[in-house]
Amino acid sequence: MTVRELIEELEYLDPNMEVRFASQPNWPFEYDIRGVVVAGVENRQTEEVTDIVYLEEGRQIGYLPGEAKNMLMW
Repeated sequence: MTVRELIEELEYLDPNMEVRFASQPNWPFEYDIRGVVVAGVENRQTEEVTDIVYLEEGRQIGYLPGEAKNMLMW
């Protein structure tokens, strides 16, 4: 996913809504997001450096709610 695609997914949502991260479809948990960083990552084959946006996993909140699991089709 690109930043543009992420913005398009979020642009009509309430900007005050909380954002969480869903992880591990076989044992689904939810996490808050601690931070956002941009790192230059080298492609091992081409040696080109590309900037990548990383969302830092925050604290584990608990199990992913059933409604979210269903929406993600997990």
